[in-house]
Amino acid sequence: AVVSHDRILYLRGHGYIDAAGQTPVRAERTLFGTGSVSKLFTWTAVMQLVEQGRLELDRDINHYLRGFQVPATWPEPVTLAHLLTHTAGFEDRSIGFYARHPEGLVPLETFLAGHMPARVYPPGQVSAYSNYGAALAGHIVAEAAAMPFEQYIEDHILTPLGMTRSSVRQPLPASLAADEIRGYRRPGGPAGRSWYQARPSGALRATAADMARFMIAHLQQGRLGAIRVISPAGAA
Repeated sequence: AVVSHDRILYLRGHGYIDAAGQTPVRAERTLFGTGSVSKLFTWTAVMQLVEQGRLELDRDINHYLRGFQVPATWPEPVTLAHLLTHTAGFEDRSIGFYARHPEGLVPLETFLAGHMPARVYPPGQVSAYSNYGAALAGHIVAEAAAMPFEQYIEDHILTPLGMTRSSVRQPLPASLAADEIRGYRRPGGPAGRSWYQARPSGALRATAADMARFMIAHLQQGRLGAIRVISPAGAA
């Protein structure tokens, strides 16, 4: 998908969903894993709640956490502004972030409480990419909105933007699962599937057509046609 301003310039599927059946990719129907592009949906959700006065970017995030707390390793607290800019100062960790089967997925709060990385830098001083930090922001969204993260993203971003072929749920809903691409390793054939515990950091699967709608909304300062998901000030 290629977009410019408020228009889609190019939209086409390339290749196959699976090597054996050679089912063609359809830009309006086939779901791809978006990886860390998922974080942009988390950040959009944070800004929606900031605009509503339910979250503050510069407040200690411990104010929003009920089931666990970030330790006071440094005098300066971690804020949502730090999480959004990857400057919270967490060490980088990946062990324990994946499950081999969907049955191995645990509630987001349980994962975050049990896999908290060390605070190795004072907040705001070092930019260090953090999947944990983004997942923590997603959990704070869920706490502030009093609903599961997945439900919030559906109700306040995907559905309003008409992204009907996208989901952050694991496993995918049955209505979408058959149209997800298959992964492959060369030359070993199909790749094994893994499930991501830090959902707000990387769980989104979406079509090219749906992602075009999301891109246009952000290029238009939070608006897609008559639908607005954030204000121009929030987008800025």
